[in-house]
Amino acid sequence: MIVLGIETSCDETAAAVIDYQGSEWRLLSEVVSSQIALHQEYGGVVPELASREHLTNLPLVVEEALVTAGISLEELDGIGVTRGPGLKGCLLMGYCYAKGLSLAHDIPFLGVNHIEGHILAPMLDNPSLSFPYLCLVVSGGHTEIVEVHGVGDYKLIARTIDDAAGEAFDKSAHLLGFPYPGGAALSRLADTRESSRFLLPRVMREQAGFSFSGLKTAIALLLKRQGTIDEETKGELAFTIQESIVDALVYKLKGALASSSIRTVALTGGVSANRRLRREVEKLKADVYFPQMNHCMDNGAMIAFTAALRFARGETTSLDTEVFGRWPVEELS
Repeated sequence: MIVLGIETSCDETAAAVIDYQGSEWRLLSEVVSSQIALHQEYGGVVPELASREHLTNLPLVVEEALVTAGISLEELDGIGVTRGPGLKGCLLMGYCYAKGLSLAHDIPFLGVNHIEGHILAPMLDNPSLSFPYLCLVVSGGHTEIVEVHGVGDYKLIARTIDDAAGEAFDKSAHLLGFPYPGGAALSRLADTRESSRFLLPRVMREQAGFSFSGLKTAIALLLKRQGTIDEETKGELAFTIQESIVDALVYKLKGALASSSIRTVALTGGVSANRRLRREVEKLKADVYFPQMNHCMDNGAMIAFTAALRFARGETTSLDTEVFGRWPVEELS
């Protein structure tokens, strides 16, 4: 089964082709077109600009993915595309484009949940990973812990009630003067330090979900009190910010492990590329799996893989369906 996957939930235009043979699979190609330079002067993603950029990039990215894979449209057995959650305008660009390809070439079509793509991405890169497992999904827009019992069989354990961990990284980086997107740069600076004189509150210890809005406020107040920040101080602040965010994530994951019989953990989403977070999760008393670094971020490979798994179960999506700005993964169960 040869499947094309298309991802346009936010500011990455991505496509990938996978050759799926049940218990074995092989990525034939994957292409990502980033919009960082476009949105950098605004300090964040501008939805209308992102949508227009997807419209320009989609034909080019899909063609490159097909050419690299050595596959023609007529040879495809299915097309999978992100249906939600995400920015609606961005989702519509990819969804309508994929529908057009499906209709014009009579190819089976399937709308994919973006978070399900992230949840299954560790399996894409780790064939030994099997169900069930606990999955910590942590990105710019999402932070949640999910019990994964099978494709489409998910139990939500915890979810952020406001801001996601990736937002906390990026907003803190902005306050420290890093250009957008600054979360990764903040983490690189933090990794050069081993301690800090600064302290931040440990958030959401007792409540069930995640919350990073209070931590963001505490960070803003700390930086305001500090006033002028030299490079040494900036490094210490970055260290403290990263430690606080990672601590909140690992604390909740430990609690989920303690109350579950599952002893396998997968970490996924953009923030799963954070080296400090990976080191702390690896200390847990569990078998731990991560996606490859390029599959932590939004990518077409995870969409192609998820679509292939669902196509193999005989599933398709009607061409008269629409996208979802919000689409909780537990609603797939």
